[in-house]
Amino acid sequence: MTASFFLKWIAPVIAVLAVVGVIYGKGRLDSKHAAETADLKDQLQLSETLRASEQKAYDADAVQAKANADKLTTLNSNIDGLNAYVATLKDAGRECLSGADNDKLHQLWR
Repeated sequence: MTASFFLKWIAPVIAVLAVVGVIYGKGRLDSKHAAETADLKDQLQLSETLRASEQKAYDADAVQAKANADKLTTLNSNIDGLNAYVATLKDAGRECLSGADNDKLHQLWR
């Protein structure tokens, strides 16, 4: 084989194979990047969904905490009123309350 044969036939075939190899490699790389991008977008969407769920749960907890604090304030107020009423009774140590005492307790507790 002579140098002209090599330059005429083999060199172009090698050049074409090299170009095809580069194109194939770029295609695989682009495909890999596209898959990674899709995976990252899925992960980002999942993270945003989880963050939104956590925010909703946090907001619901805050509302529940406010309601519980209001109930506790009301309960403490009722307890203070009962304690103040019991302190005013002349015979607070007796075991049974009179009808008037029962009525007063019902009024204080409502």
